[in-house]
Amino acid sequence: MIEISSELASQHISRYAIADLLCYLNRTKWEQKYNRYQLKIELWAVGIWVREAGIISYQGLACFIRETTLLKASHLQVEQRSPNLFLVQGVQKSKYAVVRQHNCFCCECMLYRCRHNRLKKELPQLFEALNRKIFCHHTVAAYLSLKTQ
Repeated sequence: MIEISSELASQHISRYAIADLLCYLNRTKWEQKYNRYQLKIELWAVGIWVREAGIISYQGLACFIRETTLLKASHLQVEQRSPNLFLVQGVQKSKYAVVRQHNCFCCECMLYRCRHNRLKKELPQLFEALNRKIFCHHTVAAYLSLKTQ
């Protein structure tokens, strides 16, 4: 079993996140007998073991993360301050600074910092499934704003 930090787990491997992921993957049979609070989750090298629903691949989780990120990003307002600086609408903060460096976008939000600081070291399988890219909905919104210009 793989151990990861509580910060990374709360973002991607919480009972809420896994229940949403299972619904996204159309694996809902477990809901007939259990609720999301009863899910028993373990991280394995090959995927995420959910006792009540079986194993989920890191590719499945990565696809879910990409799609939910794109969905969140599509509704955010972006203000481009310079060719490499964007201010993106936020919830916890009114605007987050997103900086473009060498075709890579970096954000100051907690989600981006958590992924940047922890994902590659703690859960390399998911990092690989995400094509070795670190992103958040703010960075994706900034990227999309460039594509629509």
